[in-house]
Amino acid sequence: MSDEQISGALAPTRDAALSRPDFPFTRVARRLGIDPAEAEMALRDDERARAAISRTVGEFLEADDARRAGRAPRTAIGLDPDFPTGVGMALVGAAVLWDARDLVPRVALRVAKDHYEDGADELAASYIALVQESLDPGEDSEDDAVAWAAQSLLVSVLQRSGSPAQADEVARDLAAHAIPIQLWRDDDPTLPDESMAWHGGAFVGGIPPRRDERSLSYEDVHDYMNTLLAEMRREQQAEGDGD
Repeated sequence: MSDEQISGALAPTRDAALSRPDFPFTRVARRLGIDPAEAEMALRDDERARAAISRTVGEFLEADDARRAGRAPRTAIGLDPDFPTGVGMALVGAAVLWDARDLVPRVALRVAKDHYEDGADELAASYIALVQESLDPGEDSEDDAVAWAAQSLLVSVLQRSGSPAQADEVARDLAAHAIPIQLWRDDDPTLPDESMAWHGGAFVGGIPPRRDERSLSYEDVHDYMNTLLAEMRREQQAEGDGD
C-alpha cells in the first residue's frame, strides 16, 4: 500500500474518531505530552499531533532502552504504570491514526517482543505484521534491520504457537539472506555486512498471525482504536467513581 493510499484510508477514520463525543482528548493529550487545556485544538492539528507523537516516541524508545539495560526509570513516561507495553501500544495506535507511518515499526517491534515474552503469541504476531506492513523493502538499511528483526521474532512465535514447518520455512529464508536467527533480541538491531536487504516477504505462505486469520493492519486499525477508546472510557469512569 502506498503512502497516499494509507493517508486516504486513514483520514476518514481519524476524522470519525475525533468527531466522536466521547473521544478522550484529555487522556490522549496527556499521553503525548500536550497541555490538556489545549488537547482538542492540538489533536485536530495533524502537524502538531504528529510532532507530539514523534517526540513521545523518542522518549519512549529512550526509556525502554534504559529499562532493557536494567536502569531504573527516571522519566515520566518510564514511570507510567502502563509502561512499557501499554504505552507502546497507545503510541502505535496514535502513530497509525495520525498517519505517522515512519514512527510505527520500532515501537511496534518493542511491543511485539513484550507480547512474545509475556506468552501472548497472537498479539506478538499481529504487531510483527504491523512492523513489516509499515516498511518499504530496501528503502533504508535501518528499516531493513527492523523488518528482519521482526521476521526473526516470527520464527520464535511460530515455533511456540504455530506450525514447525512454517517456522522452518521462515528460518531458512533468514539463513538465505544471512540474517541472524536471534536478531530480534537486539534492542537496536543492525545487520551484518553480508546480510541482504529485506525483500518484503514477511509472511511466507500467507501465515495467519491470529486465529481469525487477520493481522493488525492499516485498513482495520479503527478496530484497535475503538478498543483503546473503550479502555480509556472505562479508566475515566473508574477514576470518577474513585473521586
